[in-house]
Amino acid sequence: MRMSEIIRARRRALGLTQEEAASRLGVTASAFNKWERGVSLPDIGVLPALARLLGVDMNELFSFGSDLSRAEIGEFLNSLDDKARSEGYAAAFELGVKKLREYPNCDSLLISTALYLDGALFLYGVEDTESYRDTIDGWYEELCSSTESGVREQAVVMVLSRCRLRGEFERAEALLDSLPPVTVDRVEQRALLYTAQDRRDEARPIWQSRVLDGISEAVTAMAHLVEDAVKSGRTEDAKYITEAIEAVTEAAHLPEWMWLASALDFAETMGEAGRVEALKQRLKKSLDAPWDLSESPLYSMLSGEGVNSLTAKIHELVEREM
Repeated sequence: MRMSEIIRARRRALGLTQEEAASRLGVTASAFNKWERGVSLPDIGVLPALARLLGVDMNELFSFGSDLSRAEIGEFLNSLDDKARSEGYAAAFELGVKKLREYPNCDSLLISTALYLDGALFLYGVEDTESYRDTIDGWYEELCSSTESGVREQAVVMVLSRCRLRGEFERAEALLDSLPPVTVDRVEQRALLYTAQDRRDEARPIWQSRVLDGISEAVTAMAHLVEDAVKSGRTEDAKYITEAIEAVTEAAHLPEWMWLASALDFAETMGEAGRVEALKQRLKKSLDAPWDLSESPLYSMLSGEGVNSLTAKIHELVEREM
C-alpha cells in the first residue's frame, strides 16, 4: 500500500475525520487531504507524530514491509495480466521485476510472479522466450531454499519440470528426495472439523473444491495415459481412455472443452482431418460460454473464477492458432 492509502485507511479505522486528524497534528485539513490523495507528502518533522497518531511504525508508513498480503498479491497479479493484455508481455515482465525490487524478501510475491510470467509466455504467444525463461528459472532456483514450505515446494516442482525437459534426471531424483513427506491433509482435517461442529456452510465449499481438484487431476492423468498409449502404438487403448475422459467430464459437470481438447489431440494424432476440423469448431464454441456452477450440486458454492479465467486464455490461444 502507498503512504496515502495507509494514512486514509488508518484514519478511517480510528474513526477520525480529516479535520480531527489534522488538528491533532497541528496542520491544516487541506494539507492532510493532500496526503491522503497522494498529491503531497508530510514534512519529515511531522512523520513521527503522524505514525504515532495512526498507530503504525515508520517502516509501515513508508511501505518498507517485507511482505504483501495474499489479497495484495492477487491484486498485483491482476494488474500484471491487465498490463500483458494492453501493452504486451515485455511490459508485464518489466512491471513484475519492478515490484520484486520493492519487496525483495517476499517469497510469496516472487513465486506468484514467477508462475504467472512463466505461464503467460505460452498464453500470450511470446516468440523470443529464452532471456525471460533464464530469469524465471533463476527465481525458481532461488526459491528452492525458501523458508516458506509451500513456496519451496512449488519452486521445486517447477525446477523438476525443467530437469525433466533437460534430461537432468539424477538432479530431479535428488530434488524429489528433498521434499518432506506429507503426513496430515490439513484441508481435509479442516473440513472434518467444520462438519463436526455443524458448520456445514463452511465445510461444503472445501469438499466441493476437493471434488473439482480431484476430478481435474484425474482428467489430467488420463490425458497423460492417452499420450503414452499413442506413443506406444496402442491406439485402441488411447481411444478407450479418450472416451473415458469424455464420460468423466460430462458426469462431473466439467466444462466441455476439457474432454474436447483430449479428443482433438487424439484425432490429430490419428490423422482424422474431418474429425479434427469438427472438433476444433466445437471446442471454439464451448470456450465462448462461461462455466456456470450455480446449478451443480458438486460446485454450487464455488465461484468458478479460476476455471473461467483459464477458459478465456485458452480461447485466445485457439483463436490465434485457428
